[in-house]
Amino acid sequence: MSTVRQYQLFDNVVPGFALVIYKSGTKAFNVSYRFNDRQRRYTIGQLPAWSVVAARERAKAIRREIEMEYDPLGNCEAERVVPRISDLIDRYIDEHLPKLAARNRSDQSSMLTKLVLPQWRNRLVREMAAGCYRPAKKLLRRSAPCPTPIRANRLGEILRKMFNLAVQWKLRSDNPAQGFHKRPENARECFMPLPCNHSARSPET
Repeated sequence: MSTVRQYQLFDNVVPGFALVIYKSGTKAFNVSYRFNDRQRRYTIGQLPAWSVVAARERAKAIRREIEMEYDPLGNCEAERVVPRISDLIDRYIDEHLPKLAARNRSDQSSMLTKLVLPQWRNRLVREMAAGCYRPAKKLLRRSAPCPTPIRANRLGEILRKMFNLAVQWKLRSDNPAQGFHKRPENARECFMPLPCNHSARSPET
C-alpha cells in the first residue's frame, strides 16, 4: 500500500516538528526546516517505536544543530558514502590479496571474513580507535570464533597492513593498528588483537 503523505499535525512547542499520518495509516515524526535556502525534512521515526516525548526531545536537539549551522539531514546523507570496515575489507581482498601466494591469500581472506567482519562490519573506517592493551578476560563474545594466540598475532599483522593501505588510499590519516604487540604464542588464551576504545595502558616492557 502506498505511503504517500496524507497530512501533518504540527507541534506547538518545537518549530517544524510534526506527526505525519500517511494514507496507509503509518504515523511518523519529522522535523521540517530550511538550510542554505533548501527546504529539508528530517524523519525521526515511527509510532509506536518513538513516543511523542522522545520524538520531541530529538526534534529539539535537531533544532539546536540547525541553529549552530549544522545540517543534520545533510550529515546523514554524507555518512551513507563514508567507507565502512566492510568496504575496506572488500578493497583489501580485491586489490592486495591477488598479489600474494594462493595459500596466504586464502588464509587472510578467511580470517578477515570470519573474525573481523562479524564484529566491525558497519563501523566507519575513519572512526576506528587506536589499539590498546586488552586483558585476557575482556575478550570476544563466546559465540564468536576464538583464534589461538598464533592466529591472533597473524590477524594483528593483517590488520596493520590493511590499515596501512587505508592510509595510502586516503580513507584515514593514521593506522590504529600500528601499535599492535604480539602476544606470547604458548599462552592458552582466546582473544582478538583489535583496536579498542577504552584508555587502559599497555603493560610496561
